[in-house]
Amino acid sequence: MSVWKMCSKKYDDGTCQLMIDFNNQDATGAMSGTLTFEDQVFNITGNWAASGSVPGRNASAFGLYGVNQQDATSYVAVTGTMVGPGNAPESIAMNLIRAKSSDGDQYGWSGTLLPM
Repeated sequence: MSVWKMCSKKYDDGTCQLMIDFNNQDATGAMSGTLTFEDQVFNITGNWAASGSVPGRNASAFGLYGVNQQDATSYVAVTGTMVGPGNAPESIAMNLIRAKSSDGDQYGWSGTLLPM
């Protein structure tokens, strides 16, 4: 099992807009853990595929989904690609969309995550 703890560019106070803390089953590609986006914590599940693990797979990529467990539920859907080994990525290029049931707003984010 590998653990990914990464975040977007840190603000001056040391916080970041997006942070992940994932536990990954390296043998199966299953992902679980938390994603914190703008101070909302989402419990996530998903899957990743390692480059080189099967013929023709030339990039490491993942997809996941999560909810924030609040009465006015927010949802996130995320995809990304990784640079470096799957058990310890050097960086992740990530795209996120959040939908809020409180007001119907949708918000998209894309950026790079680095190890904490």
